[in-house]
Amino acid sequence: MLLQVILAVIPIAWLIVSMTVFKMSGFKACGIGLIITGIECLAVYGMSVAEVATGTLEGALSAIWPIGIIMFGAMFLYNMSLHTGAMEVIKNMLSSVSNDKRVAALLLGWCFGNFMEGIAGFGTAVAIPAAMMVGMGFDPIASAVICLIGNAASPAFGAIGTPTLSAANTAGLDANLLSSPTALLLSGLCILSPFIIVFLVGKSVKAFKGVIGITIASVVSFYVPFYAVAAFVGPELSVVIGALVSLVVVIVMGRSSKAEIPEEYRLEKEGDAAATETVAATGKAMKPMIAWVPYILVVIFLLGASKLCPPINQALGAIKSTFVFYAGEGGAKVSFSWINTPGVLIFIAAIIGSLIQGASIGDIGKQFAGTIKKYWKAVATVVFIVSIAKLMGYAGMVLALANGLVALTGGFYPIIAPLIGGIGCFVTGSATSACVMFAKLQTEIASQLNIDPYWLVAANSAGATAGKMISPQSIAMAAAAISVAGSDGKIMSATIKWCGLYIVIVCVMCYVGALL
Repeated sequence: MLLQVILAVIPIAWLIVSMTVFKMSGFKACGIGLIITGIECLAVYGMSVAEVATGTLEGALSAIWPIGIIMFGAMFLYNMSLHTGAMEVIKNMLSSVSNDKRVAALLLGWCFGNFMEGIAGFGTAVAIPAAMMVGMGFDPIASAVICLIGNAASPAFGAIGTPTLSAANTAGLDANLLSSPTALLLSGLCILSPFIIVFLVGKSVKAFKGVIGITIASVVSFYVPFYAVAAFVGPELSVVIGALVSLVVVIVMGRSSKAEIPEEYRLEKEGDAAATETVAATGKAMKPMIAWVPYILVVIFLLGASKLCPPINQALGAIKSTFVFYAGEGGAKVSFSWINTPGVLIFIAAIIGSLIQGASIGDIGKQFAGTIKKYWKAVATVVFIVSIAKLMGYAGMVLALANGLVALTGGFYPIIAPLIGGIGCFVTGSATSACVMFAKLQTEIASQLNIDPYWLVAANSAGATAGKMISPQSIAMAAAAISVAGSDGKIMSATIKWCGLYIVIVCVMCYVGALL
């Protein structure tokens, strides 16, 4: 049994060593990891060339559709917002809300950061708000740390729910049923993050004086709709809607506050409320409502195509194809929904919204090509990881790992289940990759321990969100955003204690929940 576990852990060990010790990019490390896995399947586990090839094909196509199309769609939407000037309008609008550093930190590091995570992901949730905060006069290191902490609650549902959808797809679970326990396990992080953000701004509990109401409101207005959408609709819009509601609440409360701002919390320059228009790529001034149009369309399209609207959901859902790719025994059925998939709906929303904002067909084509050119390696990395996971599953490596962990930890395994996801995200820098790597492992262990598999897969996703806080890729993104050379170590040291606290909270919640 020990030999089986050692052999099964080789692909995962390679990913950890290659990216942490050798500092290899995820694209190269995962590509080599797929080759190692394929060779091991042939030489050790007795799989045929046809089985390895078709298992890899199944993984690749499952990664491209729907995961890859969502990734491209999310970043295409963001790139079009930059091109048309819509993102600049949104930035100006948010900057004009309050002259109070504490309110501004909540608005940018919490509300807007989570909105960007839900819509785009891939570091935008840290880079954009952190750069905005520095521009408003915040300390660069503090800005990066605040945005990393604010982002800790949502990566499991980032980029229109990609990590949760990916975990469900890999583990053979229902994504809508998986999103509810995932959101529940993230409750501690959602409640704590805004309070920690305010604490970091003032470096003391005294910072809550005068803003305790808006801090509590930012928590409640985010988590209640976040959980409701996750539990009753699905993972795609949970963070987006929660962040939008929280954004509106904090803007209204920030603008209407008449309380005097203590000198130490006052921004150097008050935002100019008139600066909510900017000149877009078309040369015309853009109103704030027009700037939000593509994002509003995303929400409308995804809700309209969800189970909340059965006729539309059923009609679009019927346009699909189902295949069995794997040539060996136990090949899974793989379904491709050609229209009712988040990535397609995001592309449609982005195109319509961009046209409304004045972009030309040529502009849209250019940004589409640029998005593919810039992010194809990120999608290829996910393709490699999903393929590795598929091969490990068909070869029996996942079962061997599950047996080893159960033998080692027994009934105490749930307390370390989130840590598995945290390690995966720390190594890969991607919650999606961490979910794909270990979702099947969590379901195998759940089966052996007679625990609800949804609970352990959700724990893996929740742990991944916490691990992303200190992922070298996340830290590098934050450091680039604040333009302070050599700041990675400072950001890491300031963030790691909060990551440790979050991991402990999720681990305890997972263990207690598994006992109930």
